Amino acid sequence: MASDIDNKDSAYNARVQQQIDQFIDQPIHDLPEIFHIWSHNYIRPGIADVFGVESINDVYKGAVREASKQFGDGCRILSVGCGDGNVEIQLALSLIEAGFTRFRIEAVDLSPVLIERFREQLHANKLEGYILPQIADLNKRTPSEKYNVIMANHSLHHIVELEGIFDFIFESLTDDGIFATCDMIGRNGHMRWPESEAVLQTIWPLLSDRQRFHHQLLRHDRERFVDHDCSTEGFEGIRAQDILYLILNRFFPYKFFGYGGFMDVLTDRGYGPGFDQNNQWDVEFIGAMSKLNEMMLDSGMLKPTTMIAYFTKQERAPVHFRNRTARSSVRIPFEKPDWIFE
Repeated sequence: MASDIDNKDSAYNARVQQQIDQFIDQPIHDLPEIFHIWSHNYIRPGIADVFGVESINDVYKGAVREASKQFGDGCRILSVGCGDGNVEIQLALSLIEAGFTRFRIEAVDLSPVLIERFREQLHANKLEGYILPQIADLNKRTPSEKYNVIMANHSLHHIVELEGIFDFIFESLTDDGIFATCDMIGRNGHMRWPESEAVLQTIWPLLSDRQRFHHQLLRHDRERFVDHDCSTEGFEGIRAQDILYLILNRFFPYKFFGYGGFMDVLTDRGYGPGFDQNNQWDVEFIGAMSKLNEMMLDSGMLKPTTMIAYFTKQERAPVHFRNRTARSSVRIPFEKPDWIFE
């Protein structure tokens, strides 16, 4: 039995190291310009409708505002999987700019490399008294403190032991606190569900040769879209499809915006650089596909692949974009939409 446990720990530690190595030289915030065109026209309006703001930073700032009773009380914040701290630093700066200084952010990540970058930026921005970066694995940490806000910015889809993490978050959150997150909720490994793949295969002949080149895998997918399982190394998207389902087993959805679908593939780091933001055809094509993606989300033909959301321990009046509730956004893995023909 001991050898089985040792083997399991060894495999887990190996994946942890792969995850750390992945971001040693790779920028973690860079996205192609075509993504920002899609985001501005089709993500920003949803954020504004649900949260009353237009940026992710302001979504997290809004959580702090609510949890601190409009900045009237102090606020303890925990960031789960903080990476290089860019999001947390921008949040702290914006809170100080708003005149709110009674906060402390504890930021946790597995990677010593990213935490070192975090500390460098912390010093450069003179924020040492407001943010405490820590190297830690929350899977192995016992809840001991209470936080008014717990945030997870694109970190949950890197976590294997989600059940343990969500138990930790639930126990660590104050009764009236907010769990705020922006994360992936699509298929494991960031693969496409059959319904999204069916759309991509249909539109693939419309793409030019440069638009079928995958810039991360350095591969030409000339004949058809080739799906890729990103979870084969490290923890990338390892249990993405379980995230929303497991959260809803523990928390109440408060504010929820779900988006994505097949548009992720066209605008992300893989194929996105093949679209030129200065080319009218490229921009019009992305606009047309975005509208199709939106209609399919609203009709339920597709499920969102990304969420921006607040969750709470006590039920509040829920807010969501159009008819995309948190519960209707859960994609049950064994279900197959009846509109997909064999």
